[in-house]
Amino acid sequence: MSRLVVGNDVVDLGQPRTRGRSEDERFVARVYDVDERATIREAADPDLEVWAHWAAKEAGFKVISKLLGAPPAFVHRAFKVTWTEVLSGSPTVGEVVRRGAVTYEDQRAHVTVTLHPGGVHAVGFGAPDALPETVPLHPSVEPLDATARPWSGELEELRQRFTPQELDAVYSRHSAAVRLGARAELAGAMGVDESRLEIVCDPGPTSQRPPRVLLDGSPAPADVSLSHDGRWIAWVLWWDPETETT
Repeated sequence: MSRLVVGNDVVDLGQPRTRGRSEDERFVARVYDVDERATIREAADPDLEVWAHWAAKEAGFKVISKLLGAPPAFVHRAFKVTWTEVLSGSPTVGEVVRRGAVTYEDQRAHVTVTLHPGGVHAVGFGAPDALPETVPLHPSVEPLDATARPWSGELEELRQRFTPQELDAVYSRHSAAVRLGARAELAGAMGVDESRLEIVCDPGPTSQRPPRVLLDGSPAPADVSLSHDGRWIAWVLWWDPETETT
């Protein structure tokens, strides 16, 4: 199977900073190109369109950074969103409301945007060669403050559940929670003990070191993307079911 890379981004639409941004001309002109601005103006819900585009750009950037081998400068307008499908009518929670692609120079990431309670979640994927016919992605959006979940607890308690290499990328309760949620789900999906898995980042600035999955200390046949905003933590997983993990 062709190795996939994934990206995701969640936006909490309950945050005050998300309201009325479609009317902020300076913000819109800085982040979106001419075609994207036209799509936002013509949308039934311009604010939702602003954040659907934003989340798609963020998810696409994460995918394309992995395809390139290193993150390029993240100039939002350079990562162009083009929708191939826009859900009409009144969307329901959990429904895909946008499908399309994010392009940057000669790189391309496929993206979908899903509506969640008070938020939007974009998932992107790509491959260094031809994509397989089916793409088994596993996205999740969860409340940070959920009880009795792998990430429930205060930061200092959560930090004790990481290896030293993993801890290098844990800088907040959000960053700890999303890693624990993704690691637990991935271990279950791959049928391995969670203690065999690590989600690590290479040294460097926080925004320029994508997470990697290790299995028994070596690169795993899997990829992960992590995101969090406000009330929400989110991730998307991919693993190669044809690879032996025992």
